[in-house]
Amino acid sequence: MKTKNTIFKTVLGLLLLLSTLNFLQASGFSQRESRAYAAVSIQSAMYELFGSSHAKEDSRIILQAPEIVSNGSSIPIHISTSIPAKRVALFQDANPEALVVIWNVLESSIIEYDVKLKMANSGTLRVVVQGRDGQLYTTHKTIQIALGGCDGTGGSYYSGPSNYKPYAPKQRSSYSRQKIIDRSEYAFINENTFKDTSSSPLSTFSSDVDTASYANVRNHLMVRNQLPVKDAVRLEEMINYFSYDYVQAKENKPFYISTKIGKSLWNENSQIIHIALQTKKLDISELPASNLVFLLDVSGSMYAQNKLPLLIKSLKLLVQELRSIDKVSIVVYAGSSGLILDRASGDEKEKIYAALDSLRAGGSTAGGKGIQLAYEIAKKAFIYNGNNRVILATDGDFNVGVRSESDLLELIQSKRKSGVFLSVLGFGDGNYKDNKMELLADKGNGNYQYIDSLLEAKKVLVTQMSGTLYTVAKDVKIQVEFNPAKVHSYRLIGYENRLIANEDFNNDKKDAGEIGMGHRLTVLYEIITNANYNKEVDELKYQKMINNDLKELATIKIRYKTSTSNSAKSMSKVIRLQDNEIAKEDFYFAQVVAGFGMLLRNSNYVKELGYKELIEKAKDFKGKDRDGNRAEMIRMMEKASLLKDSQGR
Repeated sequence: MKTKNTIFKTVLGLLLLLSTLNFLQASGFSQRESRAYAAVSIQSAMYELFGSSHAKEDSRIILQAPEIVSNGSSIPIHISTSIPAKRVALFQDANPEALVVIWNVLESSIIEYDVKLKMANSGTLRVVVQGRDGQLYTTHKTIQIALGGCDGTGGSYYSGPSNYKPYAPKQRSSYSRQKIIDRSEYAFINENTFKDTSSSPLSTFSSDVDTASYANVRNHLMVRNQLPVKDAVRLEEMINYFSYDYVQAKENKPFYISTKIGKSLWNENSQIIHIALQTKKLDISELPASNLVFLLDVSGSMYAQNKLPLLIKSLKLLVQELRSIDKVSIVVYAGSSGLILDRASGDEKEKIYAALDSLRAGGSTAGGKGIQLAYEIAKKAFIYNGNNRVILATDGDFNVGVRSESDLLELIQSKRKSGVFLSVLGFGDGNYKDNKMELLADKGNGNYQYIDSLLEAKKVLVTQMSGTLYTVAKDVKIQVEFNPAKVHSYRLIGYENRLIANEDFNNDKKDAGEIGMGHRLTVLYEIITNANYNKEVDELKYQKMINNDLKELATIKIRYKTSTSNSAKSMSKVIRLQDNEIAKEDFYFAQVVAGFGMLLRNSNYVKELGYKELIEKAKDFKGKDRDGNRAEMIRMMEKASLLKDSQGR
């Protein structure tokens, strides 16, 4: 009996001891939690809660919230993760207390939470997951606020220790499907229509080898899961994104002109004239020395992962290709502008990397001041007979200093005469100012690309480096004269914002586009021949053509200046019905790209063309596709078809 009493007392003592330890542990955690809620910075709140302020970025954590909101009084936030977790915490840096809410995770629970948050100002959200392996994992997102919370002080529906609770919802919340407000801006495009050859035989426009539109369309479809707005789709930039097997330029000419005429994929009564301009491709070792000025937007709008962080990684790819004879300067701009690297040699790579790694996003966007400083630095380091270029990397959100498009135009036109060329690299979405960046490149002797991934950065800055950075011809104008004896009407596909007056073709003071080394330019005309014209009125008595026996459909003329000269030169070629200088796969795949763009724009000229038919044509004419870009576009068309069906567009 004595032994049993002893055992009972021992067990009771152990239970009391365990209970005391649990109480002390819970009490200690409660104190840590209270201190965490009182902390004013994310780092200090993390330290109080987890004992460490260091966490590893992890893509398995999903943080969904609007990138831009007009009012910070009720911001929907969705959080989920596949990481086996003990606890999940949400922090922010816009309100007085950093910690918003803590969730204690039951084992095998679905980790998926929805909250609504009030934020007084723009700021950063950070989710931290404490894994069951004891490690801390994190992700973050920046939110731009036009107006603060209702009471002007911020706060949230989750604001204290009383919200510390296990949570494991069984159904996905509607907040995860919250539509992000998109404040992107695009220039209006008025689609080209058919012109009667007898009254308008001339078609005149500026060259355009930009490819930004295609990459932006891809980002809409494949990343954002939405169809692009129609003005985001520029047909010429879609077509010119792809490689085609064109004949290279000869020694004494900047271009070789190839042509082919054949059937249209979308209209049995029309034909397509395919015109190709190809420059000569050179090895990078043969290229002249470069004086490059990186003009980098480090304003608050560039905080997102697909903006400044991607920008830094992208420029590092370019730096890897530079030689000792090349020079790099870095100018940054936010609320003000400044020079952070002055004429580093291309082989001082670690020095350039360190300058790029030091960049942080914050402040407003004084773009005009940055442009002025960048051109000043480029002029000081000017290399005669070299490649002098400013590379502007931004989301285009110029909201301090030079604001209107007319002011930007005047500024960049004044710099164009300096002999310094311009490359514009666009980053990000949601607040993307495509119209301003296209304008800068168009009027600043430049080109414009959109970087939506590191692979696209490699394509633009490494694979196509010579075309992006080295100019073969500037002020390149194209004029096509159609023969009314053979062609009843014609329509230029794309290039709507590159049209110029016919009389400006010979006006050498009129600005036009540039073409880089290794670049190619593709031009498609849809034509209705007199033989296929469906006459709806009687034949006109006084408009009969002479020269009916001519076998010429049209004549193309090119006017250009070399990169180092202000004197214009010309070249021309007659286009005949039997022309067949372009491979069948390239001829029809370029039409597929044009058809895809027209479907995205809801064009009136492809009413009888559908995605299913176009996708089959793309597969038929994909060709060798060494870089995989054509296969990627087929996937984009399949995605666009699904989105169109789901959105009823």
